[in-house]
Parts: sequence; C-alpha cells; structure tokens
Amino acid sequence: MALKSPAFRRKFPLLVTGSLLAMQPFATSFVVAAEQYDCSVSASGAWDCAPKTAAAPLPPRPVHDGAAVSSAGSTAQADAGGSADAGPKTALVTEAKGRGLRARSADYSHLDWVPREKLTAAQLAETGPYCAGAYIEPMRPGMNDKTDKSDAPTFIGAKVSRYEQEQQIATLAGDVVMRQGSMQLESQEASLYQAENRGELNGNVRLRDNGALIVGDHAEVQLDTGAAQIDNAEYVLHKSRIRGNALYAKRAENAIIRLKDGTYTTCEPDSNAWQLKGNNITLNPATGFGTATNATLRIKNIPILYTPYIYFPIDDRRQSGFLPPSFSTGSETGFTLVTPYYFNLAPNYDATLYPQYMTKRGLLMEGEFRYLTKSSEGQFGGAYLNDDSDERKKQTDYEKTRYMLNWQHKGGLDSRLSTQVDYTKISDPFYFQDLKAYQEGIQTQDFVNQQGSLTYRGDSYQARLNVQAYQLATISQITPYDRLPQITFNGALPYHPGGLNFTYETEAVRFDRDLRSGTIFDKEGGPFDERGVAVGKKRLDDYVTGLTRANGTRLNVAPAVEYPMNWTYGFITPKLKYVYTKYDLDLDTKGKQDIVDAQLAATKPGASPYAGGVFKSSQDRAIPIASVDSGLYFDRNTNWFGKDYRQTLEPRAFYLYVPNKDQSDIPVFDTSEYSFSYASLFRDNRFSGNDRIGDENKLSLGLTSRWIEENGFERQRASIGQAVYFKDRQVQLPGILASDRADAQSDVSPVALEYEFRFNRDWRATADYNWDTEEHSPRSGSAMLHYQPEDNPNKIINVGYRYRNDQVVYNQLTGKWQFGGDYGQPDANFVKDYYKIQQHDFSMMWPIIPQWNLITRWQYDYARNRTLEAFGGFEYDNCCWKLRVINRYWVSNDEYSQIAPLNEKGDHGLFFQIVLKGLGGLTGAKVESFLDKGIQGYREREDQAF
Repeated sequence: MALKSPAFRRKFPLLVTGSLLAMQPFATSFVVAAEQYDCSVSASGAWDCAPKTAAAPLPPRPVHDGAAVSSAGSTAQADAGGSADAGPKTALVTEAKGRGLRARSADYSHLDWVPREKLTAAQLAETGPYCAGAYIEPMRPGMNDKTDKSDAPTFIGAKVSRYEQEQQIATLAGDVVMRQGSMQLESQEASLYQAENRGELNGNVRLRDNGALIVGDHAEVQLDTGAAQIDNAEYVLHKSRIRGNALYAKRAENAIIRLKDGTYTTCEPDSNAWQLKGNNITLNPATGFGTATNATLRIKNIPILYTPYIYFPIDDRRQSGFLPPSFSTGSETGFTLVTPYYFNLAPNYDATLYPQYMTKRGLLMEGEFRYLTKSSEGQFGGAYLNDDSDERKKQTDYEKTRYMLNWQHKGGLDSRLSTQVDYTKISDPFYFQDLKAYQEGIQTQDFVNQQGSLTYRGDSYQARLNVQAYQLATISQITPYDRLPQITFNGALPYHPGGLNFTYETEAVRFDRDLRSGTIFDKEGGPFDERGVAVGKKRLDDYVTGLTRANGTRLNVAPAVEYPMNWTYGFITPKLKYVYTKYDLDLDTKGKQDIVDAQLAATKPGASPYAGGVFKSSQDRAIPIASVDSGLYFDRNTNWFGKDYRQTLEPRAFYLYVPNKDQSDIPVFDTSEYSFSYASLFRDNRFSGNDRIGDENKLSLGLTSRWIEENGFERQRASIGQAVYFKDRQVQLPGILASDRADAQSDVSPVALEYEFRFNRDWRATADYNWDTEEHSPRSGSAMLHYQPEDNPNKIINVGYRYRNDQVVYNQLTGKWQFGGDYGQPDANFVKDYYKIQQHDFSMMWPIIPQWNLITRWQYDYARNRTLEAFGGFEYDNCCWKLRVINRYWVSNDEYSQIAPLNEKGDHGLFFQIVLKGLGGLTGAKVESFLDKGIQGYREREDQAF
C-alpha cells in the first residue's frame, strides 16, 4: 500500500525496524511491529512500502512506564518543557572542569574508554607506555561505509514507536538507533519530522562517524545531510586520542566539528592536566587540523596562556598553519620567542617560516623550502638578521648584517647518473655561535660545506665530478683547501683471466686556498701593548709556512691486480698495486722565503735538522705496493654456561712491502695519519689520502675467535694482533722526523686487542686496547658498556672510558705537524696535553618510580682535570604531557680570540622542557639537542614513543 506524504527534498529510503508507524491505530499509546517494511519514496512523492522478513527475532513487548511515549501524541520531553519530576537533571560538562563527565558513566565507557588491562595485545602495541587505557571504537554495521550521505539509505530501529500521519511525525523510544552510511545515531527517544527531513533526539545521545564520537543530552540532526547539533556535548577522536567537551557541538555535512565554548586535550578522561579552551573550536578530520579563537591554555584548569587564535594538528597529516611556539632564554640572545608557520604547498613540496624574536638581537627571519620529485629531493633555506647586539663590534670579521643561505639536494638524472649538492654560506664566522639554525640538515661545525657533485655508475666502474669548497665557521682554525674540481674514475675490469682481479683508482684534483694575512683583534678590541694601544695578533694563516702554503694540481693513478684463492678452511690473496702521482705546484713568495729561512736555521749549532722539504713546481712519485693476505678458519661445537655455541678460531697473516720513497718535497693537501688500531694492522697504507705512501716491510699477525649461537647471534668476539717490522718507517708528515719518533724505529708494533661481548640483545660491552711493549705503557684504549632492553628502551645505561696519546696533529701556532698532545709553544699560549684524550663518560636514563625517570651524564677530562659536561635531572611522563627539569654544566666555546684554548669556558644552566602531547612543545627545544648528543640510545627511546 502507499501512504500519501509530501515529496522529500532528497531521496530518503527508510527501513523502520520495530514498527511501521503508519500501519497502527492512532489511539494506541504504543505499538510493536509484527513485521518489517522496506519503504521508499515513489515518483509521486508517496511512500511505497513492502513487507520484509525480519532478520532476527523481534524484542519482547516492553512494559510501558509512561515515559517512553505519551498518549497525548508528544514525546516524553514535551515541547512545554516537561514536568519537574521527570528525573534527575544531567550534569553539565562544564562541571567536570576538564575531565570526562563521570555522571554519564563512572568508568568513562560512554567515551569508548577501555582500561589498559582490558586491551588486546594489538591495542596495547599502539598505546603509550604510560597510558591507563585507550579509546577503542566498537565494531558496528556500516562503520566503513563510504557512500555519500545523500545517496545512503537510512536504517532506524527502536523498541517502541508511533507515527502521527497528519503531522508526519514519527516518535521512537527505547534504544533508538539510526544509521545512514557511516554515521550512526543512538538515543533513548527520537522524533522524526518527515516534512522537514530532520530529527530530534533526547537522552544519552551518541553520534558516531569516521572515528569520531559525540555524546550529549539532546540533538537535532538533518537526516538527508548528516548535519547535527548536540547539546552538553563530549567528543572523542579515537585514533588521535583527542577528547573534549562543549556547550554544544555541531557536526557539519562534511564531518567538520564545531564546538561552542569547547575544550581540546589528549589527556585521559579522569585527568585535567592540560586543556585548550576556546570560544569557538573547529576540528576538521578531513585536513587533520583544528583552530580555536580566544583560546586559553589551562593547566589543572588554571589559565596560563592566552592567544586570540591558534592552529593545531589533530593527527599527523600536513596542513598550513602555525606550529607550536617555543621560547627560551640565553646570555647570547636574551629572551627568544619562535613562532613557526608551516606552508603545505603541495603533496611533494612545502615550506616553513621561523620568525625568531630575540630581546638582545632583534628579529631573525629564517625559512626553508623542501621539495620531493620522482628523481630528487632537497631543500632551500635562508636566514636574515639586522643584529642589534654590538658585543662583537670591536672584533675582526664582525658583521652587523647576519645571514645564512643553504641548499641541499640529492637526485638522479637517470638510473645511472646522480647529482648531489650541499651548499651553505654564512655572513661571518661567529654565526653559529651566536644564533641557532632551525633548518633541517644544517651542520654547525668549524667549516660549512659548499659542494656539488655528479656521479655516473657503470656496470663495473664509477666516475665522479666533484666541486667542493669550505667556509670557516670559526676563527680558531686555518683556512682549509678547496677541491676545484675533483674528478675520480674507479672500477674493476669486467673479466677475470686466470682468476685474476684487475682494479683501478684514478683521481685528478686541483687544491686551492687563499690564506688570509694581517692583524686580528679579539672581542675587546685587543690584545693591547703596555701603553694600552690595540696591537692585535697575527692571523693563524700567517703561521702557515713553507710548502704548507702551496696550491697545486694532483694526478693519481693506482692500478692493482690480485689473485684470490679461497677454500672452506682459509684463503690466500697475493696483490700487487702500483701508485703513480704527478704534481704541478704553486708557492707564494712568503712560502719560498720560509723554506730558505728554515734551512738556514737548521745549520746553526744545536738546531734540529730541517724536515720541511724543497719546493719543486713539477714532480712525480711512483711506488709499487706488494702484499699477501692469508687466513685460516677453524671451528668447533662447544658449550658455555649450559648453552651450545659454534666457536671459531681465525688466524690471519698479512705481509706488506712498500719501498721507501722520499716524499718530503710533496705538500700535504688532504692527508693525515691513521690512529693505530687492530684494523690498521691490515691496511696497505698508514696514511689517509694520496700525498703520503708509507714505506713498510712488515708482517702483521692476528687471531680472532667468535662464539656464535645456533640462530647466528654472535655472543662475543675477541681479536689480538701485532706487526713485526723489518725496517724503520722513514716517511712522515711535514715537520716530523722519523728519528724523533720511537714508534717509527721500533721492531714491533703495539699489541692491539679488540673485544665485544653481548650478554644478550640488551647488554653490549666493547673494548679495544693497544699496549706498547717497548715503552711498557698503553698507547690507546677504550671501553664501553651499553644497556638498553629491546622490550623497554626507556632504560639506558652507558659507561665508557677513552685514552689516546698517539695522535699526529697539526699545531696551528707552529705551522707544523707533531706527534703528541701539546698546544702552542712553551713561550706563548702553551697548553700541555691539549690533544691528549683521557676521559670517562657516564650517562643514564632510568625509571625510578612509575612515570618518573632519572636523567644524568658526567663526562670528565683527566688530561686537564676538568669536567667537560655534567647534567642531572628528572623527567615526568604520562599519557598527555611530559616535563623535564635538568641542571647542566658544560664547557662552551665562545670565539673570544683565535687561540682555541682561551675560548673555552665553563657555563651553567637550568633547563625546563614541557611537552603537551597533541599540542607540541611549550618550551625547552634545547634540551632535546644535548640529550640526543650526550646519551647513546636516547633517539631510539624517543622514536618508540617514550
């Protein structure tokens, strides 16, 4: 049959579960359906209904209590306002003061809150370690329905119902459920107005859609669009762990949620640790961001921060808007406020602006632009500041206008050709000491890189064109060499006649630098003479003398052939390598005169022999290198503390012969000497770079033993080795005489030991030790213990010790290389054992009681009897916020002068970090920096949501 009714504005199919309202007598107070009908609107606007077999037994007829449906044809909550004895009044959400409304459910189950002990293993894996539970959306029909609301049928169910045909009003009572597409509405009572296509719901109202839940007392819903308004509302976004409340919440047709006098927080329902309260709050699940006007940040319901407008994320998607601000204080900058703004320009590129206001320096504008294409990725960045501080105005190289430019790029023109750019330019060498860079990938070292390269990878070779320059970011280092350009071509022949392997390495490079001369003045405008007149100091570049001042072009060719013989029980690999190097050099007048003066000084009685070399504009060097590497493999099954292992014994012998070739006339462009270690026993050159080929006639012997479990896990490894020398080592770096080095004349090398033990996958101990058998003293060594459980990375212990006093370093005040650890000259700026390393390092992050963690580190320098860094504090962490308080002492570097030891000074600070989870860091970004650098395992801990 068909019932006449006005045509709906939109298609409105209806499945009424419980009763077909129009089929019952109007005088009956309540009705129960004997069958279900599937109804839809006909072309004439009337309803066309057909019986439908019930999918499940109908519920028993409810006992009428007079509150479900009135006999007067109105809902229990009459338009006149109802009676005073209708029941207790529901508490307002404002009375909860930031918590969930316990009056609705004592366990907050009305917000889909599930306690931690009731979560499944999969749900626990996605829940933070300090969270007492999670918001779990229950499974329901249609929750993943993607049908547009205007096209989706509406399914309605209730225990009791009535239909008033003249007014075209359907009244439902008792466990009312309405579902349209992915949206579902629940309440105790509902009135549906067919002519207006809307409904009114009362009592325990719930609206669910797309991972969102809104709970309230009363709601009005537009049935054809899904738009709704819910009064006295609480809401939950399950995946983002976001909840809040509002005087009323409006859900728009596009699922945007608007809150009047609303709140926003990620805290658990029984916590009001923090909340954002705004006059108008908008949450947009489609974009993943929210906004609030006249917003107040409240801690324990106490307002602490006000902003007229704030833009914040509600999930991890990108969207344009302000990022959480941060503030800090410091002696260099004063009070600093950073208010980043993010531009989501396209799926494959974006930009971020970092305005930084510093009370001592003014406004620094910094920004970066990131891009990602099918074949490349990178970023452009820049910063500009008109510095208000004049503390360096008397210092050489000071610039009032500060700036930084940066470009980082990695790309591929095709599958074989790749490009790379790493370019940074700064206005002055003090930039990174005075200012902080917020851009990603900026390295704040003594030099900033300015490099571009093009690489081609063939099947058996690689060719590379590299252009690389450096800019000093300090005044306590000499100007480094640039490579303008560098061309390399390395590879192996694709065929192996007779089992031979042929390889080759070629390089052509131009080394160039402009050494600066003149006088440099420190921060106070000095140094001063006895009359108080500023006289300054020579630049460090002026201490560069002789061949060290040379520029030049270097061509290096190194073909090699080897014959590897491998068996299951061992291997032998003889190898022959030939290194040819050609130099074309330039040397300025000062460098040439320095050589003459040094040679003359060496002729004086009691003077040390001259070791600086003679300038030759064109020279070459050809050196053969012969080696034989060999080893054996032994293994056995063994048992250790009740566990089965495969133990190996791997002896190794390496013979190396390199004839002595005088290389003192060759300047050093990119070469240094390797520190001695077990690995260095088996290298064919004790120098890095191509400017020195160390002469050798030695036999290196080594022995390694491993304990390996059945699953392949290496429990421990121990190695010991020593080299036997058949001749002294004559080739040294400029300024060093072999006759002055005892280790260059020794018949044996130090004994090198390496050890690693893994107690399990959580504990790891490593150690290396090099014992000088002739001096009967340690040459170098280190020991490190690291503990961090895989199943609880919140626990971290690091204990370490380092010792090294065999470094070959460049002394900037003498302009010479030296073996040993003193800085400067005995008569000026002398620091004994400056380069000697003798330090211990202890760091720990450890839970002391639930949610409270101890944080500490102590790094001490025994060579100079001083603490390098020490900090201690605590961390409180729960499900919605984190607090760190750390007291820190450290040795900082203030470029007061170009004498590096004079720039070192102790500093002290008390650091606070507050992170409101879901809103961002309130303050304390610097804490993250020194914790990441100082505590091994900290980054792994943070990445796993601790």
